[in-house]
Amino acid sequence: MKIGVRFFLALGIIAVFCGCKRGGGSSTTVQVEEFSFWNQVFETWNVEYFEKKAEQYNALNRGYRVNQEFITGDAWTERMTAAIASGTAPDGYVIAYNNIRGGVVRGELMPLNGLVPQPALDDIHDNVKSMVTFDGKVYAYPQLVEPSAVLFYRKDLFEKAGLTRPPRTWDELIEYGKKLGTRDMYGLAIGDFGAFGWCTWGAQYAVSGHLAINDNWDAPLIDNNYKELANFYRRLYAEGVVPEQSLSGYTNIEPFGLGYVAMQICGSWGVAGIINDHPEMAELFAVAPVPTKDGNQDKPTATNGGWTFVIDAKTSHEKAMADYIYWLLGDDPSIPAEFFEIAQYSKSSPRKSVDEYIAAHAAGDAAWAEPIAYVASRAIPEPVYPWDISVAVATMFENVAINGVSVDAAAEEAAKTISEIIKNNELAGKNPGK
Repeated sequence: MKIGVRFFLALGIIAVFCGCKRGGGSSTTVQVEEFSFWNQVFETWNVEYFEKKAEQYNALNRGYRVNQEFITGDAWTERMTAAIASGTAPDGYVIAYNNIRGGVVRGELMPLNGLVPQPALDDIHDNVKSMVTFDGKVYAYPQLVEPSAVLFYRKDLFEKAGLTRPPRTWDELIEYGKKLGTRDMYGLAIGDFGAFGWCTWGAQYAVSGHLAINDNWDAPLIDNNYKELANFYRRLYAEGVVPEQSLSGYTNIEPFGLGYVAMQICGSWGVAGIINDHPEMAELFAVAPVPTKDGNQDKPTATNGGWTFVIDAKTSHEKAMADYIYWLLGDDPSIPAEFFEIAQYSKSSPRKSVDEYIAAHAAGDAAWAEPIAYVASRAIPEPVYPWDISVAVATMFENVAINGVSVDAAAEEAAKTISEIIKNNELAGKNPGK
């Protein structure tokens, strides 16, 4: 009897000791710090991925626990605006690149310097790092980038036409388009002029080295380079390379997927559209940078859109949120690489080491991953000046391409309109990036 008592007492002591070590039942219990994170609802697979990652993170017992909430896009702005205004914002949340600067100016975001390890910050591609850095401080950790413009083309039709590589210059693009066009198929689709305000930002920068307004925001920059770009679009229509009326909106890869065109300029997201909606085309397509006037594709040919993770400026759980960001996005490259695999490499990584990891592990399965990463690593940020300026440029291109307006007259009208926008909005000297 005494032996039994001693045995069970010993078991009890061991159990108490083990409980203490594992965080249970005594004053030495490890406390888990909980924090909140708001995510947006995009595709179903996107939600499932982040739900799984949150579960994995919480199971690691790193001393923190993330409570993640998903909010639909139509309710996001209202809820986020109300939460920030009332001081009840979550500890962290996702934000688009073009909204970071405003959040910094309003004092809503906390710098990541000193919270996220410096090697993780150094691993971000320079062009992407410039999109999240203000006054020398990094205010968001990028999750992904989506180049706004890449060239999709049919490998089988290229081979049949004796074309051994994608076009690199404007002249080659027109030449290829003519060679590939048939009675049943156009050589190229470029989208609708309604989207030209934003989908041509990369092309504008590639040909001119700047956008439509100067850095001080006090004068338009509609120069001869813009005239040459307008004339290029005119040639595409005049020489029958593209359909007279757009076959779809710019973001829609349907014309290419259905075999109506041999080439199409679309955002990198078109990859997912092809694979999901037109699997019969999956083995037939390839991706390349959009051709430039001089064939130099080391220069920017697209803008980068996408999403980042930020820490709320008023949180008291900044270390917890930073730890989650680091684990999920900034440390082991295989963790974020899983996201891009599930996304079928229709998006690109903002990190150098993740690009290298993907190239080593996925190049054979997704040949388009490398050219998309190439374009993304050179792409420029989306401009933050008023949208009306981009509309004026799009109108210029449309007037020259299909409305019969001379390029000089269209350029003069665009410059005049932009000057009025500058004056009416008192933009001079108010570029937040300068």
